[in-house]
Amino acid sequence: MRISILGSGTASRQLPAHFSVVVPQGAELELELVNPRLSLFAATPYERLLVDVGYADAALQAAQSGCDAILINSFADYGLDAARAALTVPVIGAGEAALHEASARGTRPFSIVTVWPRSMSFLYEERLRATGLQPLCRSIRHAADEQELQKLGSDDGVMLRMARHESSVIASLRALCEAAVKEDGAAAIVLGCTCMAPIGDLLQAGSTVPVIESSMAGLRAAIEAGRNSLAATAAPRAIWSGRVRDPSLIPALVSSWTGADAGRAPPPENDCPVCIPATEL
Repeated sequence: MRISILGSGTASRQLPAHFSVVVPQGAELELELVNPRLSLFAATPYERLLVDVGYADAALQAAQSGCDAILINSFADYGLDAARAALTVPVIGAGEAALHEASARGTRPFSIVTVWPRSMSFLYEERLRATGLQPLCRSIRHAADEQELQKLGSDDGVMLRMARHESSVIASLRALCEAAVKEDGAAAIVLGCTCMAPIGDLLQAGSTVPVIESSMAGLRAAIEAGRNSLAATAAPRAIWSGRVRDPSLIPALVSSWTGADAGRAPPPENDCPVCIPATEL
């Protein structure tokens, strides 16, 4: 079984180590990273619109490559509904999977703890509305102030600080997790960005409740969906769902924006961990 993972969720354009370690040598499971050809940092709903298009494009390319399931490796589940409308291949959103796992399928109260500032709460509110889990969410706790958004791609940005396991970052997030349990009544914690994967185990080790790291929750759901899909399909399946009249629209649009041929991602031109700057489009 082959699972395409859209976006690394880290400063790397390689498959993150936490994914690689779950695939034992010789296992009949292949994970491939697909970096979206078009991506921005979705600091507002305005940028999010473009990010959705970029991830839908990546999902269509992944399906054409012959994968058995697709994981959108972002808590915001960019392009999820569009990809599901176009494809027959199972498409899993890391955020959706993490919220369902944290809520124990709708029975357990939880809180979201994220490294991003309060101005980005629209991403979490949208996922809660889409999953219908608002009543179970006790709080959304934000670790950073708005100035964190000015540090994207820099050495003192929160992504690279987590990758380095800096104690101050871990202590700050651990305090938010503890407050969510003691003050808000959360019985589980959801980490609100797949970029938090490098410290997920460390936060779980210091917690009295389950700490759900969204990228791994998404992978677990993608593996299950891929197995179910393969078991249910004896004959070769179609790629396109038939619900979308012209699935080439989004790839053609992204190719036009990026100046790239359809199906070929342009090489990265900068060190920003999450985006192709809008000025380059």
